[in-house]
Amino acid sequence: KNRGFDFGGIINAGLFTFYGNDFHFDYDTFKITLNNVDSLNIKVQTERTDLYGKSVLAAVKNSIKLISGNLLIDKSDNKSGLKSYPEYPVFISSEYSFVFYNVNNIWGGVYKPENFYFKLDPFVIDSLDNFSTKSLNFKGEFFSAGIFPPFYDSIYTRPDYSLGFRRKTPTEGFPLYDGKGKFFNDIDLSNQGLKGNGKLEYLSSSATSDSIVFFPDSTKVHAQDFTIAQRTTGIEFPNVTATNIDIEWFPHKDVMYLEQTKEPFTIFNDKYTYSGSLKLQPIGLTGKGSLDIEKAAFGSNLFYFDAMAFNSDTTSFSLKSIDKSEFTMLGSNLNVKV
Repeated sequence: KNRGFDFGGIINAGLFTFYGNDFHFDYDTFKITLNNVDSLNIKVQTERTDLYGKSVLAAVKNSIKLISGNLLIDKSDNKSGLKSYPEYPVFISSEYSFVFYNVNNIWGGVYKPENFYFKLDPFVIDSLDNFSTKSLNFKGEFFSAGIFPPFYDSIYTRPDYSLGFRRKTPTEGFPLYDGKGKFFNDIDLSNQGLKGNGKLEYLSSSATSDSIVFFPDSTKVHAQDFTIAQRTTGIEFPNVTATNIDIEWFPHKDVMYLEQTKEPFTIFNDKYTYSGSLKLQPIGLTGKGSLDIEKAAFGSNLFYFDAMAFNSDTTSFSLKSIDKSEFTMLGSNLNVKV
């Protein structure tokens, strides 16, 4: 009796390591109350083995922060450890805890902890000495700095030994950035960042990609297929199609930048080709590059595109010869509307 005491520091309990400054050990119940844990670091058993046939341990790359609960060391009547109870030690968390993704090696720390985190529900994990990697699964709610609306899911050990998840959107998709766009298919969270594999929609455009990275202020995409649907009323847009283009979208500024990588864009219902960059906004589509139509080529630092027309204040113009292999007329600094 009367063997309890308060302390702070580091507790190693099997594959769990707790860091904090407000712990209380109660001898009678043989447990440690963890009132203020700054962080919990975890190791997991991998599928690899050492020379002695034991599983090689790997450190989980994310800490669990701001956690509290009780660490049950052993059964209260087995303090000497004469009997084996493999389910001990047991950790019971009593409050919400958090996993953050703001370390510098994750895109320079762009995911700030005040609004980008996974909030873990209270949980119980037993067998802290030898639990399996598959059993490391925490339910909770994901907050993504407004990229997606908050949603409930689970985080678990990813292939890079970070905590995250891979899940699908609902059939109707998830809104992006408070409804600026919409995303369909796979969402992937790990220490590689918040990524996507699927379809992204903005205004009348649609990009399909297996390489999407979502940031709080922007999204980067390498799109295998891209289209802008023609709009003939209100603010007009031409039909545009492209393959293998780079996209940078700034939803809070309502602008999307499109950059050709290899093949040119096709524009105006696949009639003509356009090489260069495009800028998509609610006020219209503009571009910097060259437009090749059947009998002429136009170049400008600022094209304005409508559904079936374009114009530019300062344009270079080249008229093709009959066989279309050479130019027979050249012009520059022209005001053009076609």
